[in-house]
Amino acid sequence: MKYYFKENFRLLYADGALYNVNDDPVYTYENTTLFFPQINLYRYGEKVGHVKKNFTFFLRQYDIFVGESLVDSLNQQFTFFRQELILDRLGWRIEGDWLALNYQIYDRNNNMLCEVNQEIFHLTRHYTVNVIDESQEIMILLLVLAINQYDKDVSAASSSASHSHSSNH
Repeated sequence: MKYYFKENFRLLYADGALYNVNDDPVYTYENTTLFFPQINLYRYGEKVGHVKKNFTFFLRQYDIFVGESLVDSLNQQFTFFRQELILDRLGWRIEGDWLALNYQIYDRNNNMLCEVNQEIFHLTRHYTVNVIDESQEIMILLLVLAINQYDKDVSAASSSASHSHSSNH
């Protein structure tokens, strides 16, 4: 199933929807807090899960709940040459350029579960989410929202670091 992710512009928090090929909103989401975001995902108005950012000193972690059950956590890991995002419990991996919102998600058996591709030339975030394994659809969409939030957090941190660095000169 292919969805079109369209984010609404808000100053302090994000919300948006995932539309089907007929441009009908199937899923909506909203960020309910400012500093330690919780992003609620709704299917036709009914809450189906959420992503909650955890406070850690150095690495970012996002807990993913389907219903009210914690399924896994998206964790930032550092290797010698690059950062990786992993799901420990499920053994899923993210390949591609997740900071540019062009990536694939694979299960522990190397089966592609999802492909995400950014659409350019929009004022807000727009990308396609092609869910290949529909039996994992809610978990996949929650993971995509967690990666989206991770990307925003990294962008905000680097923007604030470059701003403080440039103001010191």
